[in-house]
Amino acid sequence: MKNIVFIALLFLTSCIDKSTLNNSFPSQLLHGNSAKVWIIKESSDSNDKNISALNNYLKSFIFYSNQRFRDQELIHLGSKEGQKGIYSIKKDKYEKIILHLSYSEGDRRNFVIQEISNTKLTLQSLNGSRATWELSSLKPPKL
Repeated sequence: MKNIVFIALLFLTSCIDKSTLNNSFPSQLLHGNSAKVWIIKESSDSNDKNISALNNYLKSFIFYSNQRFRDQELIHLGSKEGQKGIYSIKKDKYEKIILHLSYSEGDRRNFVIQEISNTKLTLQSLNGSRATWELSSLKPPKL
């Protein structure tokens, strides 16, 4: 009798609810399993204030594996300048992958992740101008 109860308990506790499964999105591509720097290289909006002709003033995002991020100009990389917040990645009702940025100052921005690889990230804004950004990861120096 004890064996039947044990097997029944084992069976019932081993059931997995779909809501407890992790998102299938490869988040390690976004944060590099620690921290990863992404730089906006192009925008579909020709008047986008986030694009600079000067390389030092390009906008960068650093995504950390603990769901934190920093939004700053490239010239400030490594400093405490810029804005910070938390991010989350979820699927919407249309199965699109959405990146939610919640800034510590209260602002919120949402993006559809259209493409992601080790070196390229394409985001379409769901706020304001609906611009599409093409970002690239920070490249190692050439020797």
